[in-house]
Amino acid sequence: MDNCNFKATGTKLMGHSRAITCLEFSPDGQFLASGSADCTVKIWNFKSGKLHKSLEEHTAGINAVAWGGKSGALCTASDDGRIFVYNVKTWKIRHKLLGHQKPVFCVDMSNDESLIVSGGMDNKVRIWSSRSGRCEKILPGHVKPVTAVAFNPEPPSSKGYPADKLIVSSGYDGLCRIWETETGHLLKTIISNDSVHPAVGNADFAPNNLFVLISTHDGRVSLWDIKSSECKWQAEGHQNSRYCTSSKIWPIFKEKPVSNKQPLIVCGSEDGKVYIWHQDKTLLARLQHSDSKEDVVLAVACHPSEAYVATGSLNKPGIRLWKTTLWTCASCGFQNTPWQQSCRAKVGDQKKVCGKPRR
Repeated sequence: MDNCNFKATGTKLMGHSRAITCLEFSPDGQFLASGSADCTVKIWNFKSGKLHKSLEEHTAGINAVAWGGKSGALCTASDDGRIFVYNVKTWKIRHKLLGHQKPVFCVDMSNDESLIVSGGMDNKVRIWSSRSGRCEKILPGHVKPVTAVAFNPEPPSSKGYPADKLIVSSGYDGLCRIWETETGHLLKTIISNDSVHPAVGNADFAPNNLFVLISTHDGRVSLWDIKSSECKWQAEGHQNSRYCTSSKIWPIFKEKPVSNKQPLIVCGSEDGKVYIWHQDKTLLARLQHSDSKEDVVLAVACHPSEAYVATGSLNKPGIRLWKTTLWTCASCGFQNTPWQQSCRAKVGDQKKVCGKPRR
């Protein structure tokens, strides 16, 4: 492990008064959105580090933020049970999505900004129209609170892979489910082989659409091939047993020690650190976000085109920015990696997968 490739910048984004619960860069890389237990969402100018806008309409803590694929809209989810959809040009609320009966833990917006998916403490996954603000479907696939939801990225052009929008959801019930968006049909369920199913704290599609990244409350993060239902990669070493900490795939590196254009896995941890893994399971860096071993790094965000990671934690209201000296290339993504070549076929019918199941 060599932390010298990752350095904290001199910039620390200060403005929140309580825990940083979520972070997300806009797809164009211009802004960083942060959500906090102080009930506010703040929009930061990435280049200047200055506060661009503070959104203060929620009445309870913020759990998730999500940008539309065109950087034209921002969704926010809160413990007040509401989801707000903002017009990024005016920062006015376009829609208030009402329907969840309890706190909303997670939200995502499709690349074309036509649909929104959310999950919460009421165990429900809801699909909304971003144009009308109406709930179009309720997916009753979890028996405990839903911890993460995500749309798949733009489908690749390779033949055989479905061009449909897919959704992944995860929950405290130890399940990770993959859904077909248009019909609401359940395609697959990922569940642990272990006798005790740890809660799934985070789940997301890989940028190539062929894998799902799953973090579980047994301190493991793993990558699952959707087609073959096999675990292709797994690492452990960070601490994660209580909170829904972020885990991200960062697919922009292509020079040593990150060779062959293989992406990195970035994980928050319950020891005040951020862990960065290579596909060969090498722990590249352990970033000290907080001096306190009792602190929890709840939020991480990877810049879409530059060599920066943003981190936020439970006990420190400041957001830290980290830069790597490794050369980056935003266009390389998952191209030419074994992960992309291993799976081309359409997701099959509903099938149970042995996987590794958030707070």
